[in-house]
Amino acid sequence: MLPLVPVVVCCALAAITAVCVIAMRRPVYVAVALLGHSLSLAALYLALAAQFSAVAQTLIYSGAIVVLFLIVVALLPSGGAEQTSWARIGAGAAVLVAMLAALATAVAASGLAHAEPETFSVEQVGAPLFAELLLPFELTAPLLLAAIVAAIALWRRHEVRRDGDDEGAHT
Repeated sequence: MLPLVPVVVCCALAAITAVCVIAMRRPVYVAVALLGHSLSLAALYLALAAQFSAVAQTLIYSGAIVVLFLIVVALLPSGGAEQTSWARIGAGAAVLVAMLAALATAVAASGLAHAEPETFSVEQVGAPLFAELLLPFELTAPLLLAAIVAAIALWRRHEVRRDGDDEGAHT
């Protein structure tokens, strides 16, 4: 039987840092909150005796993805600052409620709450990753690169259009 206190503490930390990811206004603070969330999930995996998942979470998400986000934010003009409106916040809240309802329905229908835990070894996880799943695994790198390039291109196009609008207003 697992001790309940570390699991509850890790879950609370994950929930708090997830809210911080949504609530923070500056992209750098969002990336730091995302790092805290990722590390709290790794601690949760350790509390649940899933060491491989904890190490993978730390290396892949905490180490690589968050650093990648910080690099992209640093490349953005104005540090990625954007204006928010109440309409965007309302739309985001509506999407959040819909997603939580869908997740609750899916978990209730799947019977995951009563599933027996299975134990996996590193070999059982790694063998398919480097055999039949090798191509999708390797394709994630160019996919992330394309997403970064597209985000920067869209942001720069937005900045050029906004600067052009300002020049037209002065004439």
